[in-house]
Parts: sequence; structure tokens; C-alpha cells
Amino acid sequence: MSAPSPSNPVLKRCWQVFAALAVLGLAGAARAQPPGALLHPWVHPGNAFMEQNGYHGAKTCLLCHAHALDEIVHTVHWSLASPVSNVEGLPEGSWWGMADRQCALAGCMAAANWLASTDGKFTVQSSGCGLCHIGSLSAPPMPGKAPTTAQVQTVDCLVCHAKVYDWSKRATLVKDASGAHWGEDSSLKSALSVTRVPTNEACLRCHEHAFSDDYKRGTPFTASNDVHARGGLRCVTCHLTEHHKIAKGLYESDMVANDLPEVPVSCARCHGPSPHTGALGAVLNAHIAKLACQSCHIRRVSGIVYENWGQPVRDDVHGPISELSRYDHIASIRGAYVPTVRIVSGPPSYMWRVSNAPGHPEAQSWMAFATATMRTPGAKIFPVRALTQIMLFDRQRKMWQAPGMAFMKDNPQTALLPLLLAPNRAVYNRTGNVTLAVAAGMKAMGVPWSGQWMAMRVPGTSYISVNHGIQKTGLACASCHARHGVMDFKALGYSSTEVRALETALAVGRSGAARGSH
Repeated sequence: MSAPSPSNPVLKRCWQVFAALAVLGLAGAARAQPPGALLHPWVHPGNAFMEQNGYHGAKTCLLCHAHALDEIVHTVHWSLASPVSNVEGLPEGSWWGMADRQCALAGCMAAANWLASTDGKFTVQSSGCGLCHIGSLSAPPMPGKAPTTAQVQTVDCLVCHAKVYDWSKRATLVKDASGAHWGEDSSLKSALSVTRVPTNEACLRCHEHAFSDDYKRGTPFTASNDVHARGGLRCVTCHLTEHHKIAKGLYESDMVANDLPEVPVSCARCHGPSPHTGALGAVLNAHIAKLACQSCHIRRVSGIVYENWGQPVRDDVHGPISELSRYDHIASIRGAYVPTVRIVSGPPSYMWRVSNAPGHPEAQSWMAFATATMRTPGAKIFPVRALTQIMLFDRQRKMWQAPGMAFMKDNPQTALLPLLLAPNRAVYNRTGNVTLAVAAGMKAMGVPWSGQWMAMRVPGTSYISVNHGIQKTGLACASCHARHGVMDFKALGYSSTEVRALETALAVGRSGAARGSH
């Protein structure tokens, strides 16, 4: 028995395409089989319609994908936040994420920096937060607040689903009836390049700082840098998706919001609990009890390890390459001011982490500090990029006086923390005047400040999680089990006796004492 054909010609065409796939047995196969498994490359069924009628943004996609927009606006990619649980220092169930959290690398918050640009265009130096938002909004979304119909219709489907995308069109400010916002590539050329699932390149448009290889995490998921990318795996192979929600994983130290907090992103899902074989297989598999796979298989990271927002410097004083991103060769902007930074490339730092699943009170800090120790049940050593931050604080007001932060007043560890200030990056880059930049940023957020700022080191060291840049061959045993190895066992909490045993493990053989200490 066949279903009635819709009277709407567009819906009728969609139905005909789906019916044809069902008859051929390909509707399920397209989802179930890996890329390249079908005899013919997948082609978007709606291309013929768009060639005839043009592409008109999300409204065109909505003709066939009726529920897509409603799904998207209930994701972290739209809200930039989610209800959180099990995050140290945050009220249970409150909405948190990049929408209301200070970003150390950008030096400010989304509301203070949504449209920050350099002469109307995006640069690494300007770092306008709205650039990577999947909707073309004039201001960031309010966590927990439903978007309007007009806002929903600004969703840019192609920035994720198009293989061909002109980033320069998106990275330019547009002014229209809705206000000022970042643009998008809604060309027919881009629309006709839609892929069945987002490509890695599409994800990296935003997730490596808009094409920057090193500035954000320092371990880009590219064929030249990661064995999984080289083998053809896609981001969504590990980051499972469900109705446009994407699994982030449970071991992030610096990202609070999570679409699917119950879904792990785990090496063991593909490699099993005992992945090593051969003569050293048993010894290496024993390490998994205390070491995350990434700790051995990520050899190098790069990027900012020190950043001082209280000392603006001219970006071009060090030459033609940006002081903010020298490793990926992004050009300096003559006359622009940037914070004083130190950038290194080398082995990662290491810290103890436990899963962010319920039941782990030391799972995650909202300020990306280390919360677990070697004594925490279930903790493993993970690689991270340590970041020392000199940020801008109010000389008079406290953090708990900011909207939504009253919970900090009752905590003796946070009650005296000064109000963290958020400069507007456009003003900061243009003038190098910290006072003017902070005034503009705090005005944009609607948060009062005293007018007096101070540069202060953020208490503790923040950590940026690294999970890509995986190499097939891990670190050699002597990289860790030697004096002055890449891993600082003392800093990780081992006693002097344990440190000596770990550093001399190779010299004395794999003794029970050495293995037990590890």
C-alpha cells in the first residue's frame, strides 16, 4: 500500500526521491554503510530542484527537512550553552557554556565580542564570536531562552553541510533590517555541494579557529597531523550525532556545555579495552589503567601557553607573521594591538582527569582547572596544553556581583574573586587602550564596572584539552621512564620514591615495584 503523493510540488519531488531510494534498498544503506561503500557517490536528492528554483537559505532546506531547524536550535551549536551537572562550582542544572563563560584565548565573553572585527572583516586578531555561530544573529542567544521565528530562519545549513564554502562571505559584517551580523555563503555553488554528513573540513571551519591550525588547540584533525584523519575517518565517526546533537565526550577540561552528556567518545569503542599486541602488548595494556591513550599517542602540541591581556603590543613588531599565531603563518595586521603571548611547540603537559559522568565530584571545573588528583578513584593521566593567563579584573567589584554569579558569594574560595572583565576585541585591536576596550565590552554586556581595571594572574593554571594529533606509534618507553622525561611525575603527585622507580623503570627492568607505582 503506497502513501498518497503530496500536492505541494516540492514535497512531491522529495517523496518521489525517497520512494525511489526505498525501492532500491538504498535509503537505509546510505546511513548504514561507510563512505565509499556504495557503487555510486552520494548526490543530494534536492540538487535538481535547487538548480531550477535556486537556493534561499534555510527556507529551502526546510521544504524537505521539516524538523531540522527545530532540532538545531536545541543544540549547543545554537545555544552555546546547555544545562550542566557535575561541574565544580556551578549550580546544578544551570545553563553554562561559551555564551556566558570567559574564553581565555579570546580574552573576553561572547556578548562583549559578538561582532568584533577589523574593518568589517574577521581576523584572528578580532576573534568575533558570532562568526562561527550557526545562525546570523546580531547578538548572542540567551541560554535557555527559545529563539524567535526570525532567528531560526537565519540558520546557516551550508556552513556544516556544504563541501564548497566561501569563508570570505561569512567573515564579513552585513547590515540589514535585522541589524549587523556576520554573513554567509548562500550561493547555488555551495548549495549544490551538500554532503551526506559534514566533512572534516567543514567542522574545522570553526573548530580550529576558522582555518587556523595552531592557535586554538594545537592538534588539528588533518591528514598530515592525525592518523585517523589520514585513514579517512570523519569527525562524526567518533563524535556520534543524534538529531543534530553531537557527542563532545566526557573528558574535556575546558568546555562545559554538552549536547549528549551521556554519550562517551572513547578510543575503546573501536580499539577495545586491550588494543596492544606483540611482545610488549601485556605491559602496554597495563598502562591503560592509569594512562589515557592520548597520553602516549599525542606527541606534540603547539599554541599559546602564556597570555597577558594587560600588556597590549603591536602585532607587526615581530615581523610579517602574527604574534598571535606564528605557527600557522597568519599574517600580522599592521598597527593592530594584541596581548603579549608566548607560543611554543612541543610535548603536551599532563593532568589527572576523571569522566564528567555523574558520580565524579572532581570531574570538571568551570574555570578549566585541575580538579582530580592521582588519588581520585578512576582518574587517568591525560595530555593537555597548560595556559598561564594574565587577565583583566575590576579593582573594586567582585565576581559574585555580576548577573547570574551570586552563587559565588557563599563559597569562601570564590567570594573574594574580583570581577573578571571582558574587553571588546575590535577596540582593543584598534587602539591598544585597555580602558576603552573594557568599557566597550562591559557596556555591550550590560554589566556595570568600576572603571578601574587591573591585570592579574588567574589563580591556578588552566588547561586546554587535546584529543587529536594522534600518531600510530606512541611515545617510546624512555620518553617517560627516564630522568627529565616528558612527564613530570612529581607534579602529578607521585612520591620521591615512586618518581625514582618510574624514572629508572627501564634500567631495573619492568619490576613489579615499577609497574605497581605506575
